[in-house]
Amino acid sequence: MNNTAFVMLSAVLGGFLCTAHSGKSITVGDMPPSVVKTIPMAGDTQVDPSLKEVRVTFSKDMMTKQMWSWAMTSKETFPTIDADKIHYLNDQRTCVLPVKLKPNHSYEIWINSEKYNSFRDKGNRPAKPYLLVFETGSGTSSSEADAKKAAVSVTKAWLKLIDNGRYRKSWKEAASIFKAAVTVKQWPQMIQATRGPLGKKVSRKLKSKSFATSLPGAPDGQYVVIQLKTAFENKKDAVETITVMLDNDSEWRVAGYFIK
Repeated sequence: MNNTAFVMLSAVLGGFLCTAHSGKSITVGDMPPSVVKTIPMAGDTQVDPSLKEVRVTFSKDMMTKQMWSWAMTSKETFPTIDADKIHYLNDQRTCVLPVKLKPNHSYEIWINSEKYNSFRDKGNRPAKPYLLVFETGSGTSSSEADAKKAAVSVTKAWLKLIDNGRYRKSWKEAASIFKAAVTVKQWPQMIQATRGPLGKKVSRKLKSKSFATSLPGAPDGQYVVIQLKTAFENKKDAVETITVMLDNDSEWRVAGYFIK
């Protein structure tokens, strides 16, 4: 840079600095709060669908207690939430949104918006609107063990209903794909025709559990196929096969039942 250019640049910078300091000084404390961190990160395309919480951290140390605006752009892109359990961490700048996510799904969450702006600091200044956009992955590698654990738990509870003759209750607890295949009136008749001749359950032991993202005749999703060695009064070597799936509401539910 030649001397003439350097003098001109110095003059411009000098003018800017004089202008900036000619009025009232602006500090960080005078500015409205803004989002400095989110979990998951904005733009992430492989978020684990087993994630239970979305978090946002603001630039201000103290946000107003019990005030927040987690707003939607549409029902399709907003997660299932537990509104009663939204809370701030002890730092009073990180807000936690309990969620249920679906695999392979796109989400958009407004953290404050033009219409809803209850995220505010102690000076009652609303946080700058922030759109958190992310996508979930299939979750097959990181959550497979959790899926099997959840499926086994669901299977035990569901079979207990069957063992106790609570067939209508078992239908209500089943997956949407199950309910689409058989009505609540048909199910008791079907299960009694299958289980009735076998007599009471004597013992039941886990034989195998396998994770899958596709099954013949079923839509792609997350499934756990569980087999149990079961002894009944009239059949000592039966095998029960229960298919459990991650349903539309992100809950694991029984989608199929077969006895051999």
